[in-house]
Amino acid sequence: MSVTTSLPTKRSTRTTGEMFLRFQLDKQTCAVVPMLQTQEAVIIPAGRVSVIPNLPSCVLGLFNRRSSLLWLVDLPEILGLEPIDRYAHSYDVALLKVGQTPLAVAVRSIQGVVRFNKEEIRSPIGSFNPAFTPYLSGWILQEQELVLVLDPEAIINAKMFGQNG
Repeated sequence: MSVTTSLPTKRSTRTTGEMFLRFQLDKQTCAVVPMLQTQEAVIIPAGRVSVIPNLPSCVLGLFNRRSSLLWLVDLPEILGLEPIDRYAHSYDVALLKVGQTPLAVAVRSIQGVVRFNKEEIRSPIGSFNPAFTPYLSGWILQEQELVLVLDPEAIINAKMFGQNG
C-alpha cells in the first residue's frame, strides 16, 4: 500500500528564477535544494522503513518506492544538527537524484517550492562551521531569513555512507 500525502506549500510571490524545494532542518534552520535534482517530496510512514543494523546513525534504513529500494538518511544529522526523531510516526522526505544515483533525505518538514536567482547565492566559505561547508552551495537571505542552499551531489557522495572510500 502506498501512502502519498499532499504537503503544505510555502509559495514565493516570485515568478522568475530557478525553482528550489524548501524545507526545515531544525527550529532555526531552513534549507533548499534545486528542483532539477529533486524527484519528489513525500511523507513516508515509519513502518515502511526497514532499519538495517551496523550502519552509520545517519542512515535511517531502506524503503520501497515505486518498485525501487531507496536509502533514507537523516539530513539534519549529516549536517551536524539535532537528529530526526527515530520514533516518529512518519518522515517528511525529499527524494534527490544526481545522475542515476537516488537518495531519500528525511527533514523536519517540507515547506514547498520557492524561486530565486542563482546570482543571489552567497559563498559559504568562512560563514559556517567548516564541517557544514562541504554540503553547501551557499546561502541566501529570503524574506529576512538565512536559507542554506545545499548541494545534493555532495550529500549523495558523502563518505559517511561508505560508497566512496
